[in-house]
Amino acid sequence: MSETGKVGPAHATRPAELQLFVTGSPTHVLSQKAVGTGPGHRLFLAVPKAPPPPGGWPVAYLLDGNAAFDYLDQSHLDLAPGLVLVGVGYDTDRQFARELRTLDFTAPDGPGDGIRPDPVHEGRMAGGAALFLDRLTGPLREAAEAGIAVDPARRTLWGHSFGGLFALYALLTRPEAFARFAAISPSIWWDEPLIRRIADAARARHALAPLLVALGDREKRSGSGGPPPDGPAPATLALVRALAGHQGPAPQLHVLPGHVHIQTLAGSFPLALPYAAG
Repeated sequence: MSETGKVGPAHATRPAELQLFVTGSPTHVLSQKAVGTGPGHRLFLAVPKAPPPPGGWPVAYLLDGNAAFDYLDQSHLDLAPGLVLVGVGYDTDRQFARELRTLDFTAPDGPGDGIRPDPVHEGRMAGGAALFLDRLTGPLREAAEAGIAVDPARRTLWGHSFGGLFALYALLTRPEAFARFAAISPSIWWDEPLIRRIADAARARHALAPLLVALGDREKRSGSGGPPPDGPAPATLALVRALAGHQGPAPQLHVLPGHVHIQTLAGSFPLALPYAAG
């Protein structure tokens, strides 16, 4: 059960302390910038201090950037010293902006812009993933990469939970937007029939780009009761098996032993950061 019962898990409202910005890094230049597009975003950047390679740096875009950089530490940066990291967050001091990420990271379903009431969380809106993907690959990317020698053929998109769901959506609808994708504990439970329809539609249209999927073997939905699960989410495993039948490289699947949902965020970094740097 979550630490706060029906209110949701404690990390959902926890402030982002961003200790890495306090201690600094011997390998990366750290900075933040606000971008006044959409609801207002905050970008967190870690850029290698060494001279860039001739083709430019590989770059990993980390969704939920406030939380991602709150969990990031120097040991993670040491795993990929030649990688630029861009945390794409919101203009908040919390780790997560729950209402905004629900809107931005969930797929449209229906006519128009796809925005609709969230069928799971009362009072929230959903279905803005297509609009957010435009924002991410447009003004947010432009602001993030300004003045940085980035290799456009080596961009990776990483997302955890709802961010992992968005990473799958981006892979299946616009695989050319990034060279690689990493979906960590993707929240396919939010509307499993929808993401499966999107996956089925993608099968006939294009090949998959490289995909890394990681999830824990002790996960469950926030606030759900009962004993801890004794294995990784069957629905996620089934979706990965289905994606293995698409054109393109088969997804990499990693099960993180002993990890509950929030632990897979940082638990994925030893896998995802070298993957993005490769």
